[in-house]
Amino acid sequence: MLNIINFIENEIKLSKGINKELYLKLDLLKKIALYMSQNKIEGKVDKIITLINMNTGYSEYRLINDCESDNKKLWIEYTYGNDKVRLNPGDILIKMK
Repeated sequence: MLNIINFIENEIKLSKGINKELYLKLDLLKKIALYMSQNKIEGKVDKIITLINMNTGYSEYRLINDCESDNKKLWIEYTYGNDKVRLNPGDILIKMK
């Protein structure tokens, strides 16, 4: 995995920020590779979902645990560390199977 990360870092340096789209893709690959090298992965990728703009003005998506209830008062917003996870159009979710 370290070889992959080093290769990506080298490609980022070689691109010298000339191609912004390529830079962003390489940066994403590096972050995914770092995550994979530091965490156990179980299962396989089922879908990669891009959150779309639903034309509702400025809105955020939130991750909610519904606690197996239709009563919204019982729902709990997901937190990662001490922060609530807020998602925006263009963000991607990787759904594992």
